[in-house]
Amino acid sequence: SEGLEELYEGAKRLVPELELTDVIRTFAGLRAGGFLHDFIIEAPPKYWGFINLAGIESPGMASSAAIAEYVVNLVQEQGLELRKKNNWNPIRKSRPDFSELSLEEQGRLIEKNPLYGRIVCRCETVTEGEIVTEIHAPIPARTYDAIKRRTWLGTGRCQGSFDTPRVIEILSRELGISPMDVIKESKGSNFLIRPTKEVPKGGLND
Repeated sequence: SEGLEELYEGAKRLVPELELTDVIRTFAGLRAGGFLHDFIIEAPPKYWGFINLAGIESPGMASSAAIAEYVVNLVQEQGLELRKKNNWNPIRKSRPDFSELSLEEQGRLIEKNPLYGRIVCRCETVTEGEIVTEIHAPIPARTYDAIKRRTWLGTGRCQGSFDTPRVIEILSRELGISPMDVIKESKGSNFLIRPTKEVPKGGLND
């Protein structure tokens, strides 16, 4: 609480109108900081196949491309064969953000896929169509938090109290698993441990 008070006082100097009653959630960021005040990028000889990337801190975004090239060289030095994909396309086509579309664009999207007409997260206007798209993306979002990071679902005023049961139902259906096996983020973070009452046959939308 001491740390939060310090943050609040500092923020008030920038935004005098800021009130604690406006805060709906707090987060603590952890990163692999270093005591050398410099990047630590190395392949420790004692642990083959392991590469350290630490101490990067704030300039990580700007230096990420150069770091990637450096790590490729480290991997090659460890004797691993790397095959370049000549047909690899580095440009990922962006998926539609329903809340940012015009009414006409939203209408066309719903005509093409009715799942975009079902709002699952009311605070951030995230649709079932967006959630299903992320679940079946090339790098699939298979947990609640993975979907949250992709769509901003669950970050509004209600902090997921409205959308969570619906997302559990969608993940269960799309992944072909029991609702009891749907997790928030990592192993052991299951939302449910046993049934308490039956869900309507047609799902929570009925």
